[in-house]
Amino acid sequence: TCALPIWRAILDAVISRPAWAHVLLDRAEKDADVLAGIDSGRREALTQHSSVTLAKRAAAVFRSAVNQDRQAVIDRYLATMPSGSGSAVRGNKVFADTCAACHRFGDASGGAIGPDIASVKDRSADYLVTHILDPNRAVEERYKLYTATLQDGREVAGMLVNEAGHSITIRTLDGVEHPLLRSDLVLLFCTGRSLMPEGLEGAITPEQMRDLVTFLSGGQ
Repeated sequence: TCALPIWRAILDAVISRPAWAHVLLDRAEKDADVLAGIDSGRREALTQHSSVTLAKRAAAVFRSAVNQDRQAVIDRYLATMPSGSGSAVRGNKVFADTCAACHRFGDASGGAIGPDIASVKDRSADYLVTHILDPNRAVEERYKLYTATLQDGREVAGMLVNEAGHSITIRTLDGVEHPLLRSDLVLLFCTGRSLMPEGLEGAITPEQMRDLVTFLSGGQ
């Protein structure tokens, strides 16, 4: 089995080429281990691909089990989360396992693709659960998912971090910044959706959500 950073680099290379991405989806449909190895952020990049055919196919593979009624999911979690305070220690682990690839939390290490979550310490549990489970409810412009299609057929997806006269820079899900010449662009498209994927209820149980909320709120 590949180490996680190597596997993610392989995924990024495969996803950058539509023909290769279709082969990846072929494998994912037949091999549960391959399907499980494609993290939620890269699933989002595929389901928001500029190729309509590829995006629809990825949606069928990845999102068939994701309830598109996000309010129903939120209501269920708020109703079924155990009462009382959770464990910040356990919540820290949930954050490390599920969130830290894209987010920092104050001085704690984490990714640079999403905002520093320390800014939500004063938010209510309802607010936190709502925005964790429905990341597209309110999206800051700078955290929207962009896709850039290049002359050589590659596609680069991530956060648009810089625009200059002759170039743009996209920060991909691994936090790497890619300067791209405008002359190499075929299409630059903003999906209007958050870089943060839907469907985290598949990775976080109601009990773990309580612990995560306790951790994010600065509890013990």
